Amino acid sequence: MIMKEIIAALLIWLGANSDYTVDMVIPTVILLPQAEMEQRYYGEAERHGHLHAFYDTEEDVIYLPDTWDRTDPWDLGVLLHEVIHYVQDQNDLYFSCKNAMEKESWPLQQRYLKEVHDFQWDYDQLWHHMISTCANQY
Repeated sequence: MIMKEIIAALLIWLGANSDYTVDMVIPTVILLPQAEMEQRYYGEAERHGHLHAFYDTEEDVIYLPDTWDRTDPWDLGVLLHEVIHYVQDQNDLYFSCKNAMEKESWPLQQRYLKEVHDFQWDYDQLWHHMISTCANQY
């Protein structure tokens, strides 16, 4: 039950800090061992770095590692990031590729971490540009 309450709070924050409609069903969240989560996401494809979590647009499910901690600001920011993707999907927004969904999610995650948790996350702007551009499918 706690997860639903956390997501409800994240949806309220997102609704107040974006133009997204957030009046929607709370998504299903599944916690998996890291290796199993990565297998689900990457399949047999080559892996590119550490996977923090992911949202499955086909199943409308957020996958988190089973080490996810509701008291850790970074982990809450990771969950918010995936909730953003869920909201983008539920708002039926068109993205020319999956990577384009990242363009807005990183700045919103950074803002949430700073405003809600006083947690400074300074991501690499060039890397953000690269992974949110459709020409570079990672």
